[in-house]
Amino acid sequence: MMRKKRASKAGDLAARIESIKALFTSLEKEIETLRETGEIAQPGCWIVRYRARGTGGDYWYYKWQSHDPIFVTKEGKPSCHKYIGKAGSPAFMKAVDMVQRRTKIEGLQQSLYTVELALSDLVEEATRDK
Repeated sequence: MMRKKRASKAGDLAARIESIKALFTSLEKEIETLRETGEIAQPGCWIVRYRARGTGGDYWYYKWQSHDPIFVTKEGKPSCHKYIGKAGSPAFMKAVDMVQRRTKIEGLQQSLYTVELALSDLVEEATRDK
C-alpha cells in the first residue's frame, strides 16, 4: 500500500515538473517571438506628451524621455529626450509599439522568473522525497 502511494506521488511530481517545463518553454518562445516582431523600447525610457505654443494656438507633441542621456541627437550628442512628433505620426505609432513590446516582454520575464522558482521548488521536493 505504501509503495503505491509513493509511486503515485512520484508520478504526480514528475507530471507537475513536466508541465512546469512546458510552461517555461512556452514563455521563452513567446518572448523570442516578441523580440523578432520589431524594435523594443530601451529600459528606463517612456513617451511624454508636451504642449508647444504657436501662432495658431497650442499644439500637442510627443517625445521619448529618459533620466539618462540614452538618445543621440542629430549632432551626435547624448540627450535625455528625442522628439517623436504628433499623435498618430509614423514615429509616434512606432514608439507606442516599442513600449508595448517592452511591457509585454517584462511581464513575461516576471512570469518566467516565477516558473523558474516553481521548478526549483519541485526539484527540491523530488530530492527530499527520495
